[in-house]
Amino acid sequence: MPLIVFIFYSIDFKGIWVPRWSIPDNQKIFETIGDKFNHIFLQVFGNGEAYYPSEIVPTKMNDDRWLRELLHYAHLKGIKVSAWVNLLYSWGYAPRSNDPRHPINFAEDWYVFDREGRSILNYRTDELKKLNIEGYFMTPANPSVRIYLLKIIEEIISKYDFDGIHIDYVRYPHEDFVYDIYLRTKFQREYFYDPLDFFSETLKIRFGLTGLDDLMRSWRECINDDLTGFIIQIRDKIKSIKSNCILSAAVKPDPFNSRVEFYQDWVTWVNNDYVDFVCLMAYTRNIDGIIKNTLESVNFPQKVVIGLGIYCLNPETIREQIEMIKKTPLRGFVYFSYAQLRDNPRYLELFH
Repeated sequence: MPLIVFIFYSIDFKGIWVPRWSIPDNQKIFETIGDKFNHIFLQVFGNGEAYYPSEIVPTKMNDDRWLRELLHYAHLKGIKVSAWVNLLYSWGYAPRSNDPRHPINFAEDWYVFDREGRSILNYRTDELKKLNIEGYFMTPANPSVRIYLLKIIEEIISKYDFDGIHIDYVRYPHEDFVYDIYLRTKFQREYFYDPLDFFSETLKIRFGLTGLDDLMRSWRECINDDLTGFIIQIRDKIKSIKSNCILSAAVKPDPFNSRVEFYQDWVTWVNNDYVDFVCLMAYTRNIDGIIKNTLESVNFPQKVVIGLGIYCLNPETIREQIEMIKKTPLRGFVYFSYAQLRDNPRYLELFH
């Protein structure tokens, strides 16, 4: 009779996202999570605004005593804390900020453009909703945007004792919002064609469908590579300031979809150590396909954490998903988010 061996892996990462609207709970956060979690992603930058006194960006909170106390207490309890930063997502559906320091008010060329040459800033919120776009995104291809965001990250690391930087919305909002002048210029310097011309009859006649497909494939690679280049810049900036600071990213869960529709090539980031780990936003009932695709794509599964949507799934489903993760070499899981955990403590009872 053959010997059947069952392999169970230990989960060494148990995290939770704490969004900016939960900041007022402060010490209550620790009362809620008890000793169940070893990593907190604390949102301190969202909608282009800081939740600490900043010298660079609009500030929502002028006192940082709460933040220093939270970090100190977390470390006393052996909990690591990463600064959760909404990177390229600059504003949502609410009436726009009137703060003159917010880039939405002074830097139109910092934002993404569609194939008609229309800035996303000229889209109404109802138009964005129809496209399933969450709000207004900046383009990572613009050098000024990169400098601006790197300064914010540097400010956070330099001022506070965070264990890591967690970047969210590090992607394009839609596959067609990639036609800013900076990205197009970069492509033209190498291939001598403006990507906007791909839709003209002239190029179709000149190259034929196969030749044009090859050129468009090179264009998509250019976009992916450019964003990956920014990830490398972020990593290098962080490590130069604090070598043991962790860089993680919240990413779309499907590797193919993430790369093709959002130009977020996180498999390359993981396989080349450009990030320390990624969190897959797997907020769906069936995660077995996501896990399978991930294990087939990455060289280092221990650099992948599964994000579980407790805001949309019942405790029994979450329990089943945790048990599924235990049977893989993936690093662990992270709950989205704290607010639902606070309102329904049953989610605390699903793991040890």
